[in-house]
Amino acid sequence: MKQTRKFDVVFNDSLDSSCKGFSESYEYCLDYIKAYNGTSYSYFEDYKGGTVSIVDSETREEVYSEPVK
Repeated sequence: MKQTRKFDVVFNDSLDSSCKGFSESYEYCLDYIKAYNGTSYSYFEDYKGGTVSIVDSETREEVYSEPVK
């Protein structure tokens, strides 16, 4: 049986870091970022000017990142 990788969404700026605590597909996390980046939803407002990333839930390896709008 193939093990499916799970991912989390992490917010970073020069002062702090927060994660959503997701254990979801890469596509779910990317859709979440695309839907809410540039809004005041969740952590997006607090991390404007920082980055939002998708990380592997197990290894914590960053697999995608973009600036928070």
